[in-house]
Amino acid sequence: MQDRRWPTYSPRNIVLDAAVPPDDGGMGSIYIKDIEGKVYLDAMCGIGCLPLGHGHPGLADAVRDQMMKLGGAAGTLWTEPQQALVSELVMRTTIPDARVFLGNTGTEVNEAAIKLVLRATGRDVIIGFERAFHGRTLGSISLTATPKYREPYVSCLDEPEVRFGRMNVARAIYGDLDSVKALLERYEGRVAAVWIEPIQGEGGIHPASAAFLTGLRELCHRHGALLGTDEIQCGGGRTGKFSAWERIVGRDPELAPDVEWYAKAMGGGFPIGACIARNDLAEHMTLGSHGTTFGGNPVACAAGLATLRIMDEERLMASAGVQLEVLQGIAAADPHPRVAEVRGLGSMIGIEINGEGDTPAAPLGDILQEEGLLCTICRGQTVRWLLPFRAGETVLREAWTRLRRGLDRLE
Repeated sequence: MQDRRWPTYSPRNIVLDAAVPPDDGGMGSIYIKDIEGKVYLDAMCGIGCLPLGHGHPGLADAVRDQMMKLGGAAGTLWTEPQQALVSELVMRTTIPDARVFLGNTGTEVNEAAIKLVLRATGRDVIIGFERAFHGRTLGSISLTATPKYREPYVSCLDEPEVRFGRMNVARAIYGDLDSVKALLERYEGRVAAVWIEPIQGEGGIHPASAAFLTGLRELCHRHGALLGTDEIQCGGGRTGKFSAWERIVGRDPELAPDVEWYAKAMGGGFPIGACIARNDLAEHMTLGSHGTTFGGNPVACAAGLATLRIMDEERLMASAGVQLEVLQGIAAADPHPRVAEVRGLGSMIGIEINGEGDTPAAPLGDILQEEGLLCTICRGQTVRWLLPFRAGETVLREAWTRLRRGLDRLE
């Protein structure tokens, strides 16, 4: 097939067709087929965008009904789905007295968070982390650690290149409070916020410890900086709680971040994102300071509401929360010598592969596709699974079997 899109992706050379209806009583499918009829177990799910699986009738009905009722509205107008979703998010967040900005994608709400912390503090530096990924728009890539994503667009602090954008971003070591403290002291009085994924996704599925996150909270308090948490991939229920922060740290409002943002799982497959912040911070985003055409549109909000309702009705967060432990038990009982570690939290799972060179897992994307398992490979070292939340032991055991077959084919 001739692909007329920009060549920004490495295509997998298959054309997906449709979900394969589940035969176990589930309402959303974990399996999909291509146009030639081959069936795949989907552990990719649009890179974490399908917590309900494919084709959940409750989500489809909600989107269809809202589209027939009211398809769009300018941000200056209220709609019932918009206000209902905002209220639901305010109820679920750990941030006290919160307000919400609704967007369309993860990188868009990350950009909203950047604007908010700069305006609210009057400062000009943000501290990010090595291995971090926050998106591909200009502000987001400045906080993304991978150098090739920033070339030739932006350069950051301590980087000599003169590029289109010069961003005041400094990078600390994930899990190392001393490295954060050193940067806060180096840029004393200038740091607007510390930016962190509670679980690094593209970086290889690395969860932060409670001690590290609460340590960041204390450091930010001490230096007058805000704390921002990127829940785009790890949030929305994937860890068993609405936010990964809540799963790791808890719901104590004194320890909550100042701003957090969501996308991916939030819409059940429909594009939507949200940036949530304390009211006293949100008030700095005055008339005209930010905006969006499609953000908060009634159809997306109906999808978000339906996704949360279905998660509650089918107890999907509880199911998601135990996936890692179930898989670790399966792996321990049936180990493979090429698997160095099975880590993550809830249904955000990383399987680190050992072997020669820096990218021993790189060939597995294509190999596992041939074995009927769709997944992504992070940094050439880690197989990433972002399964629908309802995936239980039977599915995880089947995925492990297919992974083992793929590993047996590695040289």
